[in-house]
Amino acid sequence: MTPLPSRAPAPAGRRSAAPAAPPAVTLPPAFEAFYALHCGRYLDYALAHAAEPAASRILGEAMGEVAIRWADIVRRPNPAACAWTLVSTRIRQRGGGPDPTLEEGALRHRAQPALRHPALEYDAFVLHEVLGYSVEDAAEAMGEEASRVRYALTTGCRRARSGAVRRPPGSRAPSPARNTPQE
Repeated sequence: MTPLPSRAPAPAGRRSAAPAAPPAVTLPPAFEAFYALHCGRYLDYALAHAAEPAASRILGEAMGEVAIRWADIVRRPNPAACAWTLVSTRIRQRGGGPDPTLEEGALRHRAQPALRHPALEYDAFVLHEVLGYSVEDAAEAMGEEASRVRYALTTGCRRARSGAVRRPPGSRAPSPARNTPQE
C-alpha cells in the first residue's frame, strides 16, 4: 500500500500564485437556445409586474430554477409550458402583483376567482392585451396552442363584458340590463 502524498505547507511569506478559479458553468445548448428564444417575452412579462432592476433579478431567479430543473423539464411532453409555469409563477409571487399602471382590465381579470384556468387567462391577457404580443407569440411564450390562448382571451373578455368580473369597490359602472321589472 502506497502512502498518500502529503501536502507540505507553503513557506511563511510565500503565497500561492492565484486562487483557484470557480468552475465554469456550461449550460446545455438546448437551454441556451430556449433562453434566447424566450428571454425577451419573459422579461417583458416580468416588467409588467415589477420595475427594473427587480424584474431582471426575478427573471434571473426564475430562469435559474428552470436551468436547475432542465433535465426533468425536457423529459416532459411540453417543456415550454412547464418552463412558463415556473417562470410566470415566480414572477407573480416575487413581483408583488401586476404593476399598478397595467390596464384596469388586467387587474379585474386577475381578481376573478371563478375562472377555470385563472393563470392561463391572466397570462394570455397580459401578454396579448397589455404587452401587445400576437396570439401566436403569446402562445409560443406560454407553451400553449394558439387556439387555447384565443379561447382563454375570448372567455376572459366575455366574462368581463357580462359583468361576471367583480368590480372594484366604489365603482359606479352600470350593471348589465336585466329583463325583470324593478320593484
